[in-house]
Amino acid sequence: MHDTTHDTTVVPNDPTELAARDDVEEVTQQFVHEDHDYCEEEYAGRAIVGVTTDAGDLLLIVAGGGENAVLPSPKVEHDDDWAEAARAEVSEVAGIDVRITGVERLRHAEQVLGGGGDPADVTTHLVLAAEPVAADPELAPPEDGSWTVEWVDSYPHHMLDEDSPSGDDVGLFLD
Repeated sequence: MHDTTHDTTVVPNDPTELAARDDVEEVTQQFVHEDHDYCEEEYAGRAIVGVTTDAGDLLLIVAGGGENAVLPSPKVEHDDDWAEAARAEVSEVAGIDVRITGVERLRHAEQVLGGGGDPADVTTHLVLAAEPVAADPELAPPEDGSWTVEWVDSYPHHMLDEDSPSGDDVGLFLD
């Protein structure tokens, strides 16, 4: 039976503190942008959420044509609670409540402008594991028809590049 009231792991306000833990994978990856107008500018980073059911199904946000999928990944303000941002995003996009059960990866996302060089900024991508609070959650259809949410039980190779950060994050939760 699920504990319906509490996360089972603590996520610090400064997730870079997790770098000292042996059970959290730490990686650094570069993200190249044309100019300063990139999606994480002025944010601390993203809370990327891998929501899995007891049966091993993973929640994905799928683009309209089914050609691309991602894990829920809200932008997080500098003073925001990372776990709360993650839970709120899943509730908003899928209509279900979740509990955070672990920290899988800490990514230092180097935001590089132009063709390369030194990063203009470094944000944090925190990949969190979560589970639905309800034993048999029903997904709510999104109001925006340009995407859907769905449970998948195997890696969706046709929707993800396994070598991309998004694909690699999904691989943490699916065989």
